[in-house]
Amino acid sequence: MAVLSRGVPEVATPRLMAYTTGAFYVAGGTAAILVTSGSWSAPDWRSAAILALAAIAVAVGSVLLLWGRNLPRGAFDLVVAQGAAFVAAAVVLCRDDVTALGVAGVFVFCAVDNLYFFARRAALVHTAWLLTAVAGSLLWRGVEPGVVGAVMTVQVAVVAVIGRLVQRAAHGTRDSLTDLLNRRGLDERLEESVATAHRTGAPLSLALVDLDHFKQVNDQGGHTAGDELLADLAERLSSRLHTLAPAAALARHGGDEFAVVLPGADLARAEELAQALRAEAAPTGLSVGVAQLRAAEDPGTLLRRTDTALYEAKAGGRGRVAVAGGADDDLLEDLRTALDAHALDVVLQPVVVPGVGPDATRFVGVEALARWTHPVRGPVSPAVFIPLAEANDLIGDLDRVVTRRACADAVLLREATGADLFLTVNASGRHLVDPGFVPDLLATAAETGWPLSGLVVEVTESTVESASDATRDTLEELRAVGVRVAIDDFGTGYSALSQLDTMPADFLKLDAHFTAQLTVSDRRRALLAGLLRMSGDLGLVVIAEGVETGEQEDALVALGCPLAQGYWHQRPQPVAALVAALLAARDRDDSPGAVLGGV
Repeated sequence: MAVLSRGVPEVATPRLMAYTTGAFYVAGGTAAILVTSGSWSAPDWRSAAILALAAIAVAVGSVLLLWGRNLPRGAFDLVVAQGAAFVAAAVVLCRDDVTALGVAGVFVFCAVDNLYFFARRAALVHTAWLLTAVAGSLLWRGVEPGVVGAVMTVQVAVVAVIGRLVQRAAHGTRDSLTDLLNRRGLDERLEESVATAHRTGAPLSLALVDLDHFKQVNDQGGHTAGDELLADLAERLSSRLHTLAPAAALARHGGDEFAVVLPGADLARAEELAQALRAEAAPTGLSVGVAQLRAAEDPGTLLRRTDTALYEAKAGGRGRVAVAGGADDDLLEDLRTALDAHALDVVLQPVVVPGVGPDATRFVGVEALARWTHPVRGPVSPAVFIPLAEANDLIGDLDRVVTRRACADAVLLREATGADLFLTVNASGRHLVDPGFVPDLLATAAETGWPLSGLVVEVTESTVESASDATRDTLEELRAVGVRVAIDDFGTGYSALSQLDTMPADFLKLDAHFTAQLTVSDRRRALLAGLLRMSGDLGLVVIAEGVETGEQEDALVALGCPLAQGYWHQRPQPVAALVAALLAARDRDDSPGAVLGGV
């Protein structure tokens, strides 16, 4: 059992405890009223007292059903103990033993509550009180000890059976590999913690932890090695958290991702704990996203903001902690508005055949890049609004808006220049698995008049690393209808190289960080030379991104790199400005070598 589960209930949340106890109080009170029905015509003081207790029980049960979810967990100790006391008092007040034995049957409700609600020590205390109340109330009436023993036996059997069922139910909220809370358990714990934080005003933070390059572990050592790493890491993180934040709850969110619920921790404390977890996990790398609960925020929104922060941590190079910004909600609504109004802009950056200096450069394609100018904040970085769209199920809308605008602009560019250019558009890994992705893309191309043969869909290397069957099927479907595929940011990951022979792709886009090292590292030049030979054998075309200097351009030419893009050739700009720049380059008398063409 993971250390963070010690001493806390494993199954019931306050909402479930309130519902169950409330229903039992109402049912028990109603049963007591029915048991005394024979005396309703001429009730004595005993029957009147039982009816009063029953009415109180029904009233308490109704209150619990309506508002009990807002009670702190500790309040249910009193509620359950009080229920046993009510039943014991009713047994004592009954006019005859037969009625008393009927009322005593209501004790079974208390037996259910004992092990369903409480951790082991508290459950034993409640059970001891229950059995004492059962035996004491019946013996006080003078019921035969053998009958009392039979009733006690039934109660013990009920407790044993309920205990077993609770144990099995607990496994329904536990991950079988790590024994941490699973996704279901996390949802329940997070819901409970959010309700408590809103009630008490105490801070609450959430962290999502992702193992860097976990797929490489599975690829090299098999799934057994991956499972061993996850189990070992779960134990180490649990132990560390138990020391630093005993109230924290660690869960396996899914795959190689963990979640940490941090009651009482503000954003600064949560970030500090996240850094401690990264240090504990070394040499295993962790990327962590952290967010703090806001006023009136629900668990789902908190989880989405934390996921956005995790995405930023991974997009920023992995092995780091990213904190969710304070203005995400406002920015999110503004992004929704911008997407609904198709208010995002698109800039185009040329892809060229590198030559010896600008005079020998040939433009063969353009990449479409999304830009957003906020009406108040001004330009918003794609590193901010793209992860925001990813985490809030807007990435499909963003891809569609940008692709439509890019295709329309590419048509204008082709008509203005007469060039046979290809257009590359970026696609999110999350959007690729949408069944409507390919039909939407085909409809956009048809409506804008952009040919499928001139369209290239870019997916990141991280998408390639974690590609599911659905992703691969989408890429194959694209190529089957004439759309080509490019792997973007190649050179930032570790495992895509081994998949190049099976990955449905036509282009490799070499990451800008890799390109930047060509003029200072002989090893990088040797790596690129080998990659170019291998890519040529596999029928893949390499595009070197981030070309910013003439020296880098010369290195690419010397190595025989077929395509390149970067500021050395042209900055990304709107279609009108790009048309003017390309026509000016073609028409300049001093630049006869600048031509337009296709690949």
